[in-house]
Amino acid sequence: MSTELETFVKILFMAAGALLIGDALLVASIISVNSGVIAAFAIGVVYLLYGLFHEKVRARTRSGFPKALRISLLVANAAVILAISSVAALGRVDTVSYDEDAVIVLGTAIKGEAVTPALRERLETAVEYHEANPDALVVVSGGQGPGESVTEALAMKRFLVSRGIPEGAILMEDRSTSTHENFVLTKGLLDARLGERYTTVFVTNDYHVFRASRLSGIAGLDSASMHATTPWYTVPVDYVRESLAVVQLFLLRE
Repeated sequence: MSTELETFVKILFMAAGALLIGDALLVASIISVNSGVIAAFAIGVVYLLYGLFHEKVRARTRSGFPKALRISLLVANAAVILAISSVAALGRVDTVSYDEDAVIVLGTAIKGEAVTPALRERLETAVEYHEANPDALVVVSGGQGPGESVTEALAMKRFLVSRGIPEGAILMEDRSTSTHENFVLTKGLLDARLGERYTTVFVTNDYHVFRASRLSGIAGLDSASMHATTPWYTVPVDYVRESLAVVQLFLLRE
């Protein structure tokens, strides 16, 4: 490897590591500490250390690692980057038709009783949907997690009512603790309310659409999707966390 390329790789890893560490600390201070924050911070430390001690690491791996293993690690790294890029691209493709019987707003972390920036984006998107299809039932789905003073569903309902959506048009699912439970428990409520034949669309941030679509099908809803944007400063943490969740989904359910 040329000296110029060695220097570029070193700077690249150091920059990526510093970015992940900084973003993890920022998200932890603004929102909360979660698995994405911890994973992003840990990966950032590894990248930063690799960049700082790049020459020593390469010298050791060159002599101690078989060539096939080094190539495998590079391929795995490229595959992860490709997977993240694909999830990001697919997450921005909406399948909503605006004639669904219900729109499901998937919950995410709140801080105390206040909606966080990512959740606000989901709720603003749900308001846009309601304006286009006011006859649809609006389902807010999310239980109460650590550091949350109320359920995510209640915080979401309050926000939507403040934005002009009638309380009678909102159905709360306030027991779920995961995306899978969001759909399973919401389906039970909708079956009781709308019968067996109805259509739905879910709203979530773009990074979450791919996995949510699969879990919707597993739950028997087969919802259309409508994406909300992701606040720029949470993108690294959110995609790290989502990548881990996608891997877990495929390992446990495929």
